[in-house]
Amino acid sequence: MISGDWQRLSPWAVVYLFLRGTIGIVRENLPILFGAGAGVAFVDAIGLAEVAILVGVLLAISLLVALLQHRRFKFRIDGDLLVVRKGIFEQSELKVRSAQIQQVLVEAPWHLRLFGLVRFSVDTPGGAATEVELPGIRPDTAAALRLALESREPAEGGRPQPTSQLPPLHEAFTVDLILHGLANNYAWVALAALMPLLHRLGQGHQDHLGTLDLPPWLDNLLDNPLLATLTGLAALLMALMLASVVIAVLRFHGFRLERDERRTTTPRFRQTSGWASRREQILNAARLQVVEHVQTPIGRLLGRSHLLCRQIGNVQIEQDPSGQMFQIPGLEGDAAETLLTELWPDRIPASTMERVHPHYRRITWLRLTIFSTLLLGIAAQQAGDLRWLLPMLALAPLFALLAHLRWLAVGYSVREGWLQVRFGLIGRRTSTFPAANVQRAQIRQNYFQRRRQVADLTLTLATGPITIPYLPEDRAWAILEDVLERIELPAALQLHAS
Repeated sequence: MISGDWQRLSPWAVVYLFLRGTIGIVRENLPILFGAGAGVAFVDAIGLAEVAILVGVLLAISLLVALLQHRRFKFRIDGDLLVVRKGIFEQSELKVRSAQIQQVLVEAPWHLRLFGLVRFSVDTPGGAATEVELPGIRPDTAAALRLALESREPAEGGRPQPTSQLPPLHEAFTVDLILHGLANNYAWVALAALMPLLHRLGQGHQDHLGTLDLPPWLDNLLDNPLLATLTGLAALLMALMLASVVIAVLRFHGFRLERDERRTTTPRFRQTSGWASRREQILNAARLQVVEHVQTPIGRLLGRSHLLCRQIGNVQIEQDPSGQMFQIPGLEGDAAETLLTELWPDRIPASTMERVHPHYRRITWLRLTIFSTLLLGIAAQQAGDLRWLLPMLALAPLFALLAHLRWLAVGYSVREGWLQVRFGLIGRRTSTFPAANVQRAQIRQNYFQRRRQVADLTLTLATGPITIPYLPEDRAWAILEDVLERIELPAALQLHAS
């Protein structure tokens, strides 16, 4: 039960705050300590005892900060407002209205599950990151908070209502998650984040490589640079694929998507997933802006895809191992089309996609050819040998084939107020959205496009712009007029009703 009085986090939340603060200190200072051998030199200069004392002091400071954060943190429900006060030296008060909340996330990391606690957070359209976070409350308190915010009713006496026993809309099993991990590049995101640290560690131990005793087979391998390079690349690729699978299985373990049947003013969907850290996300259908059906190149070979549900202000990167994005993994066959119908029952499915003007194919070929010719021309000038230009005899037909395939991949559909835009060469990305969600529409033409009577149509949503390139000029203006009419119609109806 949630009352209007101020409430505090669980006393065990201090452990979560302490661990988070300590991890933050380590993350910020580890590359500096180990960069270029500085860590070894530092230990040799002052000794292990002094290092242990320094670490103890830092941990004590982190614990003190966690205790102060816990003591100064409190929250309450005030009508349809979630009010949070926090701060150590300067206390701030944040108020979030229930009507502004577009996503609710309830997480149970392993270090909170030990104490029977969860992390409750909400996102708003204008927030670049999590707007409100309650790190360490009871699950029943989180459920009552979510019910009070979703129902927009006073929270006094409010209790979570049980959900109906309807079958889930989608479940992802272990095999689905393994294929999803193989088809996506989660490990590349982690590798990019670790590159600065790996670079510093490599610099610090470069001088010691010559003194290491390497196995005979490794010595023989290093004597052949080409074989060593190919073996290293193959090992790196296998390691990244294995890491991607592990990340996908841990992140989406037990994935279950279902319709939230509790008493709410707008349709909502709930997904639960996670192995060590269980997550429960609520998707507000009223805030849904665009749904992207993504098939990576490997995913097309495996016959797998996933959906990205983007809400207002949701412009995160595509791969999101942290789980903040509302993603539906492990889709096979027509499952994506079925889920789109569940998310948007009024959507008009597109039977076929229209192609853009063939001039898009020609301009793509010209760009590739001109760019490659310039690069080879610079190389020929530096080498003083015009034979550097001979590869263009083979590259020009190849670029023509690539341009044709790219032209075939680009497509669009406009049906009764619903738009679909498809891009990709080897992979595929299809964005589906209602015309009423468009905030701005723009037609652009350069000099060559005006001569060919083609134009680029850019439709800007709350999640970002989507451009349909090289449309026939009359078709671009027809779509623009239809979109503007769909945008202005709700406003006109609202004005008439008032």
